[in-house]
Amino acid sequence: MTAAAQETNASTEVPSLWPGWLCCCCFALLVLPLTGCDRDSGLKLFGYDRASLLKRYTPQDDEALAIRYVNLLRQSQFEQIEDRLDPSIKNSETRDTLTRMYSTIPTGEPTSIRAVDSSVVHSRNSSISSITLEYEFEPHAVLLNGRTEVFGTWLIAQVVIQTKEGVKTIAGLHVAPSSESFEEINAFTLANKGISQYVGLCLAVGVAAFTLYAFVLCARTRLGKKKWIWLILILVGVFRLTVNWTTGEWSLTPLTVQVPPVTCFSTFYGPWMVQIAVPLGAIAFLLWREKLTSEAASSPLQSPASGQ
Repeated sequence: MTAAAQETNASTEVPSLWPGWLCCCCFALLVLPLTGCDRDSGLKLFGYDRASLLKRYTPQDDEALAIRYVNLLRQSQFEQIEDRLDPSIKNSETRDTLTRMYSTIPTGEPTSIRAVDSSVVHSRNSSISSITLEYEFEPHAVLLNGRTEVFGTWLIAQVVIQTKEGVKTIAGLHVAPSSESFEEINAFTLANKGISQYVGLCLAVGVAAFTLYAFVLCARTRLGKKKWIWLILILVGVFRLTVNWTTGEWSLTPLTVQVPPVTCFSTFYGPWMVQIAVPLGAIAFLLWREKLTSEAASSPLQSPASGQ
């Protein structure tokens, strides 16, 4: 290697001590969000659990109202339900719709009733809350392939409550029987998923690996004081795609900035959402790296012994 080549190499790379801790930090930042399947593990560090936190953020009067009207539906008390329905959803087919929903409800009394999801949207003169309830019923035995299998039975009910000028009305009511609990339905698992989920996961891992590569490469490159700016910019993503891991549905949010470019989150018991943004900072660094290194090498403020 010539002296000129050695000088160029020394001006663009720093000692190999950089990649070790930077790789660990980047891996935790970019990849671990995709592996977080235990929803309670992080909350336990702060002395909380999902049930207590969900109860804290759920309007208790709305939850009680939701349970009351689902119970009225279970008892086929359609008139009382119709009296509380918001005028915007009442029509000539309301009674038929309530009758069909009633026919899907498991028989018997539930062994447990709990809220599994809740959200509240406030506006100037009103608010809308969405309460999702899970009813668990006694397991039932089914003869399957000559063997008796015991299955659980659940009912998932969603009630949308609108509060306007102190008056609460039912703005939405949906029920669906299920052979799995709400948490099992929304578990993060690779089994029995469609092409949509697998493509989203591969894209997320690819973007995370690409961002990690650019981050480590930037850390090993002599850029002077600009290095720390670029290390931050590399973690910036734009133009976000979101994949619902339960349903496989994709959504697009074009006007958004996300740090880091890949994240994964869920509500208390709801579906996992994998968010993937275009790693604009990482792409920009790789395109301009040669120019940046040449500018840093020619800068009179860049000392030969500097590790930055």
